[in-house]
Amino acid sequence: MSAELEKLKQLHEQLKTLRRDIQKHVGASIAKQDLRTQAETLGAAWFADFLPSLNLTIAPEVLAKYSSAFGKLIKLSAPNNRKKSYAAALTTLTKKFRDELILPQQSNQAGGSATLAVLGQVLGTLPSQEENEYLEEAVKCARQGFLRAAVVLGWCAAIDRVHRKIEALGFASFNVASATMASQQQGRFKKFNSVQNVSSLNELRAVFDNVILWIIEGMALVDSNQHTRLTSCFEMRCQCAHPGEAPISPFNLMSFFSDINEIVLKNPKFVI
Repeated sequence: MSAELEKLKQLHEQLKTLRRDIQKHVGASIAKQDLRTQAETLGAAWFADFLPSLNLTIAPEVLAKYSSAFGKLIKLSAPNNRKKSYAAALTTLTKKFRDELILPQQSNQAGGSATLAVLGQVLGTLPSQEENEYLEEAVKCARQGFLRAAVVLGWCAAIDRVHRKIEALGFASFNVASATMASQQQGRFKKFNSVQNVSSLNELRAVFDNVILWIIEGMALVDSNQHTRLTSCFEMRCQCAHPGEAPISPFNLMSFFSDINEIVLKNPKFVI
């Protein structure tokens, strides 16, 4: 069982315990400090520790319902609010907690938890602070459920690293590789005909990403299998950048970030 799922089960038990304690309380209002503190603590924990990660695997309308109830619980923690109001909020929170939050997590934890794990492996571990800050935006998009935006930002980070590696190696190397590939009459590059003559980073950024992926294979920065995987990542980026019906799931996102992480961002060949 994942640590996230265990914490979710603990939250459920804490809510049920608080509900029982509220029901046992004598009087129409809740004035006891310990009960009010528990209510406030559980409400704050939902927003700080659970809501960000659950955005990947739980429907937005379900999360909205629980956020509303937890928000009400925080408001009720002020002195002398009615026992009935506490009971109503806690009933909303506990009645379908297992069916709506725990069971979906159990069935989706392979995808959702693994996705967050992969994102965590990328975030904050790269030598460039600028890259870390940029990728943090991608991770935040993913955690808020904006998976397409996360893909677009992730690809931009990966292709930027490729651009800067080419710049470090020298644009002449890039140009020569493209000419060599275009001159081949047989083999893998026989259909390649996009000879380049770039002399600056700005000119390089005007070259189509799919062309750059071919040329970095010709430069031996990636092999044919890595090239194919990066092409799939680029195609996913294109699908995400334009309206369409192809869904992007947590599993897609996990695969995407795993590939750009291993093939580019943490590949020694792309160290600047």
